[in-house]
Amino acid sequence: MMLLNTSLLRERFIITEENSKQDPIIAMGNRILLPLVSKNQQIKERLIIRAHSMHIALALAAAITKEFHASGPIVNRQKPFAWKELWYDITNDFERPHTPETWCCIYNNGRPVFQDGDHHPFLDIIEQCDIKNRAEYDRAIPLAEEIFSKAGKTVKIDHDVNIAVVIGAMENQLRCGLILRAPRRTTTFNFMVEEKSEEDSHPLHPYHGLELASYFLEAIQLSVISGFIERQIKNGDLVESDKKAVKASASYRRIGRLSQSIETYEKLYKMRYRPEKPEFKHLLDEARGGKIATPI
Repeated sequence: MMLLNTSLLRERFIITEENSKQDPIIAMGNRILLPLVSKNQQIKERLIIRAHSMHIALALAAAITKEFHASGPIVNRQKPFAWKELWYDITNDFERPHTPETWCCIYNNGRPVFQDGDHHPFLDIIEQCDIKNRAEYDRAIPLAEEIFSKAGKTVKIDHDVNIAVVIGAMENQLRCGLILRAPRRTTTFNFMVEEKSEEDSHPLHPYHGLELASYFLEAIQLSVISGFIERQIKNGDLVESDKKAVKASASYRRIGRLSQSIETYEKLYKMRYRPEKPEFKHLLDEARGGKIATPI
């Protein structure tokens, strides 16, 4: 039985007004549909998570899924769920001090139930259109254009969307595919996780796949960006006191913690990679030499 089947999307909306001299409006973000279903299929919730970065969207999805399966429905609890505390826990270690522009918005039935930071208001319109179309997301764009038309503006909305992560979780097994796109190349990396057969095996849950995907995406991103920053410092294009350089220094420690988290999973479960597991040090060295471009 499939417990979770979803995808993370990288999106860019370009809204161009007809006969206008103004530049097009651009709204960007990452989106993951989070269908929450209890094991007995009796309890269901549907959330949409949008975030500034892919790994933060996945980390939020993982934490929410874990909470749902541990304590039941989230949105309509008698005591409101502590969204702010969850967001702080996820961003406190690295994002808050080094990526202050990070943001998130979590939707239920097309309306935000929690938001922090500055996201483009057009994303709210798209989520409302999605619900009006009975969650048929492909039809949200034409409806948004219609809404603008009724407001007296004729616009064309171009939707640039790419799948970044695909996750499927079953009772004792989960599969995940990561699609890493860069100007020079696109690569695909897959992993599968299974419970061990020993008596001391640890139960596998859907949130584990979301969590692992967030670890890999964040470590890959930090490895490549840090390598580029090192190269800029070496070439004299950046001084070590610059905020980017300080962030790169902190990134090495963050990559170490992410690597340890991945290794913990490898000890607890059977993990298979196709192709081989990404080597973050190798990505860092490549970026130092200027051989690849930032994948995310």
